[in-house]
Amino acid sequence: MSWAQEISLDGRPGPFENLLPVSNYTAQPVWVPIDDIPVDRPIPECVKRDSYPLPATVDREGYHDDRHYEHWLSGLRDYGKILTRLAQHDVALAPGAPVLDFGCASGRVLRHFLCQSEGLDLWGADINYRNVEFTRRFLAPSLKVFQSTVLPSLPLEDNSFALVYAFSVFTHIDESELAWLLELRRILRPGGVAYLTLHTDHTWKIMHPNLPIYASLMSLAGQLPELNIHPEMFKQPMPAERYVVAAKTGMVYNVNIFQTTEYIRSTWGRFFEILDIYREGSDYQDVVLLRKR
Repeated sequence: MSWAQEISLDGRPGPFENLLPVSNYTAQPVWVPIDDIPVDRPIPECVKRDSYPLPATVDREGYHDDRHYEHWLSGLRDYGKILTRLAQHDVALAPGAPVLDFGCASGRVLRHFLCQSEGLDLWGADINYRNVEFTRRFLAPSLKVFQSTVLPSLPLEDNSFALVYAFSVFTHIDESELAWLLELRRILRPGGVAYLTLHTDHTWKIMHPNLPIYASLMSLAGQLPELNIHPEMFKQPMPAERYVVAAKTGMVYNVNIFQTTEYIRSTWGRFFEILDIYREGSDYQDVVLLRKR
């Protein structure tokens, strides 16, 4: 294994076998409640505005299986929720505002900022080279995408971004959590906002067998006997203010982090103004909205 593979994911094998644009899949049944998608135009109009190919299931880490329209809608929903929650705090993205999707994958949310908003300066970073390549090759050339690493450093200017958002990234960062938080603070302009999803003590309380993370944790019970993982554990309070489940055998998602709300407020609040915490703001994960003072 090369030094680069120690700090990032190669993900290069095989050609891309992309899907057609989303307009070809709108007849598929979906589990995402369409009435819950907060966008300011009809869904069919949003579909018309996106003519880019969808990533194959394998190039979105298996999310939504073959429910391709649902995958697209999930990104539209999170895009709409970001803008709605920014507006609740009188935060608007002016024309030309720089926006970073930190952990952009193959553009699930980023493609909606591209197609449904206008005039934004859009950036994406992901640890997986193949995700970056899909976004670079098949979405608009105006997007600026690059591969990041596990090291808390981004090749971006100080005080430059109006918005940084990250879906299910800080749910998997252990040792470098605060360093990464400060790196996002560095690149945000004063007044800039970070929109991050988390596993919190609320997530802990609502844990049940139908959640993907539940199955993932239960599968580790034999590998991590010292943590005493068992179904009844979620009926008890979290064992610590920051509870780490680390299985270093996997290449991705080998760490799951749970943090109490008090930990977020007392520790993260030292570096940011905490505007709000939205319970189950992104599926079962909570959302924390932070502003750089």
